[in-house]
Amino acid sequence: MEQQERELGFVAFWKATDSWFSAGKDEKAVFMEKLDAIFAGARAKGVVMHGPYDCSWSCEWRYFSFWQCPNLAVLEETMAALAEMGDINLYNAQHHYVGRKTAEALLQ
Repeated sequence: MEQQERELGFVAFWKATDSWFSAGKDEKAVFMEKLDAIFAGARAKGVVMHGPYDCSWSCEWRYFSFWQCPNLAVLEETMAALAEMGDINLYNAQHHYVGRKTAEALLQ
């Protein structure tokens, strides 16, 4: 049975690791260029990105962002690219939540 494509909501909470704080200025610049390119590719495929937001006053994480993704394939492709370039678990400790857009207009 083919799975119906549904919009996904994706929330990432993160904070920098020691690797980020010990990286040099040039290394950080290269990282940010790669990150910007991956984000531009995701936006071109329909991902709408909100944030980052500072949430350090309310939880253990430093930042969070929220994305609206057109489908799971685009989200998985973006996350794989981020993991490969070191965004996930090298420079940042992260925690993610993913949810499917509901079909109901009114929730109980």
